[in-house]
Parts: sequence; C-alpha cells; structure tokens
Amino acid sequence: MNGYDFDDTIYRGNSMRRFSIFCMLHLPYLVLYLPVVFIALLLRAVRILPKNAYLLLLEGYIVFVPHVEKLVVKFWDKNMSRIKTWYLDQRQKNDIVVSATPIFVVGEACRRLGVECIATDMNARGRLNGKHCHGKRKVETFQKLHPDVNLDTYYSDSTSDKPMWCFAERGYLVKGEEITLVYENGVKIRR
Repeated sequence: MNGYDFDDTIYRGNSMRRFSIFCMLHLPYLVLYLPVVFIALLLRAVRILPKNAYLLLLEGYIVFVPHVEKLVVKFWDKNMSRIKTWYLDQRQKNDIVVSATPIFVVGEACRRLGVECIATDMNARGRLNGKHCHGKRKVETFQKLHPDVNLDTYYSDSTSDKPMWCFAERGYLVKGEEITLVYENGVKIRR
C-alpha cells in the first residue's frame, strides 16, 4: 500500500487555502472574517497560539458558510485538474491519502480519485473531533484504522511528515514534480 500527503504533494497548492478563497469569492461577506485570520497569524508568529488552536481559527469562517457540502462539490469540479500528473500515472486503487486538511474538503477529492482518505476529523460546520491529523498524529491515526497494514511508501512535500516517512518502508520528498527518496526502513538517506 502506498501513502500520500495531499496538499503540495499530489495536489498543486494548498486545498484548504484555495477552498477558503473560493468561499470568499462566492460569499463576499466572509471578508469580514479576515481580521480573525490576521490576529491568528500574529499570535502564531509570536508563539502564543498553539498549532491546533491556530488552525481552528483559520478554518473558523466555515460556520458562516451555508450549504458547505455544495460548495465543496463546486470547488472540486473546478480544482480536480490540479492533481499532479505523476500521481495520476502511478495511482492504485489501494492508495491512501493521509492529510492534515479537514476531511470535509479533501474527502471529496479522494472519493473522486477512488482512494481512501484519512484526514483531520472536522465536519462541514467546523466541529473538530480530536486534533488535527498532523505530524506523528498521522501515524497514530493510520495505525488505529489499519493496525495490521504496513505502508510500502509515503510521499510528502513537508518534513513535518518525517514520522510517516519513518513508518513506511520508503519515504519520498516531493518538490513540484521532483521526487527524492529520503528515508528507507526508518533511516534517513545520506546524500
């Protein structure tokens, strides 16, 4: 089984950020939420706000979006073309995406790709169940859902996915279209 991060790995860009902009373009009153975003950015920059609280504030505008599910569908109608060709060329039906992006956003893309999705357990009303699926929580969540499955590979654009790289037999760093083996059997590859 092969595992993949989503944003900036198999998808060009950050899907949650792009979805937020998509919502603001369709619902201009959401611009009134921008001061909350700026305060969250400032508090995170000076290390006052922990990551989980920071992400909740960034994604908090969602409570003001009616019919989120319909907007998610419209968003992916326009954004599935951002899935990278290298992934589409090697996709297998038993692939699994393990992402920090909320499930209500990334889950629709994975459904369309025909692959399993493990992501931050947040519903379309902004209610978070637990913590964001990030860093070592990705491994914990994967093992909880698939206790007897080993990952052959894990692809990610971010060093925050080192726990997933070490968990898989081989870990690959993705930068644009360039893919580099960075971990094998939990050991960093020296270059």
